[in-house]
Amino acid sequence: MKTYPKVAIDLYIVQMVWTGFFLGITIALHIFQLIGSAMWGDGTNDSFYNSSFISSNIFMLVIGMIAISFLSHYVENGVTRRDYFKGTLLASVGVSITIPVLSMILSFVERLLLGNLLNITYSDPDINSVIAEIDGGHIGDFIGGMVQQIIFTPFIDLADHWVLSLALFSLNIFTYYLLGWLISSAFYHSGVLTGIPMIILGLVFLTIEDTLLRMMLDFPLRYHFTLFDSLPSSATLIIIFFIFIFTAWLIHRFTKRVRIKM
Repeated sequence: MKTYPKVAIDLYIVQMVWTGFFLGITIALHIFQLIGSAMWGDGTNDSFYNSSFISSNIFMLVIGMIAISFLSHYVENGVTRRDYFKGTLLASVGVSITIPVLSMILSFVERLLLGNLLNITYSDPDINSVIAEIDGGHIGDFIGGMVQQIIFTPFIDLADHWVLSLALFSLNIFTYYLLGWLISSAFYHSGVLTGIPMIILGLVFLTIEDTLLRMMLDFPLRYHFTLFDSLPSSATLIIIFFIFIFTAWLIHRFTKRVRIKM
């Protein structure tokens, strides 16, 4: 009997509980920021959706890393490693879809209630242009650009195209979950020997995906990666899909026959 649907439901529920705490803390901090902006600032602020878009990347990276800790629990209770892998993958997809939808709903409620009450003006930050602001040849400029590229992933405002915005949000955080899971499973499998190379590989994959998405959506590119500009949209989608498949395959290989640690 296949047990991965139950694993998927269980992990989805557990991770959504974590997500509830994360979104609760995020919106509490955002409310304090709104109040502070209305009382002591110029009354201009970002929406909760924009704030959640950035912070959710780190959150998904963290819970992706934690996902490997469920392996021993399930194997000890008779669940196969294959079902653990399938269930965790399905749960990650579910969480990746749910967070953007919840963020959109909370942002709408925030604008409806607090926006009118505090007379907040919501700015329209051009997150995509931040990546092009550092333009130099020094190693510090390169590292700064890489950090910004990791933090400020491609973004589309809800007002411009809400379906595409939600899809891009989901795609971004799903990528971070997979990378976190890949890194933790590599360390679990064979320690630093495999873990460090997977961190580097994850950064390479993240950079390639980010660049391809920016190129496809006609967003600013880092000058280091303009060689991708000649690729057609169909090729970029295939490459991004391959990155997901290859990352999932690596995770499956690391967890397939790994010794369970008590």
